[in-house]
Amino acid sequence: MRLVVKYTIGEKVKYISHLDFMRLVQRALRRAEIPVAYSKGFNPHPKLSFASALAVGTLSDGEYLDIILDREMDPKTLCHRMNEKLPEGIRFVEAVAIDEKAPSLMSLIERGEYLIKISGVKSRKIDAVSLIENFLKQTEIVTIKKTKKGDRQVNIRPMIHKIDIIDQHQDGITIKALVSTGSKANLRPEQLIEALLDFANISYYPEFLVQIHRLDLYLFQDGKLVTPVDME
Repeated sequence: MRLVVKYTIGEKVKYISHLDFMRLVQRALRRAEIPVAYSKGFNPHPKLSFASALAVGTLSDGEYLDIILDREMDPKTLCHRMNEKLPEGIRFVEAVAIDEKAPSLMSLIERGEYLIKISGVKSRKIDAVSLIENFLKQTEIVTIKKTKKGDRQVNIRPMIHKIDIIDQHQDGITIKALVSTGSKANLRPEQLIEALLDFANISYYPEFLVQIHRLDLYLFQDGKLVTPVDME
């Protein structure tokens, strides 16, 4: 049996690294007595994978786990048992059964939606509407991507699909952005923020003045964006 599980990440666990989070989930699965299937060989490991790694310090309402069980189990029971063993700040909110032969979630995810609050801009008031409109009119938005082989220039404009202004407050703005996420193309929200501030001629300021909240992850099905728990 194969399940896709949707879970959330709250304030108390947002600074846990992805590796530590994986270990935490595996430990909770054992304690909750979830019948996870294991690989064969000298070093068996649980058959589970995550749709997309979440950056440390980011909240999320829409993270996904792809898990294979060695026997049938009610999805609601799995969520209930896991929530009894998981620490505060992590909640399994929904699980659905999918075809065991379906591609991995990691290969299917193509979009991520983020709520981004930028505050601390006290030097001058931002004209948010004009800023976003002119920013998106650019045909190229070049940023520097650091890799193991060194720095390289990347045009991130094709990876920015939508930006909506949610709020314009006294010292900054809150936006909702839909960007490319996944194995095919991936734009980190930090890259988007840096490019936006650079366009506005505002120096990038301390991280605590930027709050990032991932709202959900999406894949394409019949030309439409759907979440992993809504795919058919």
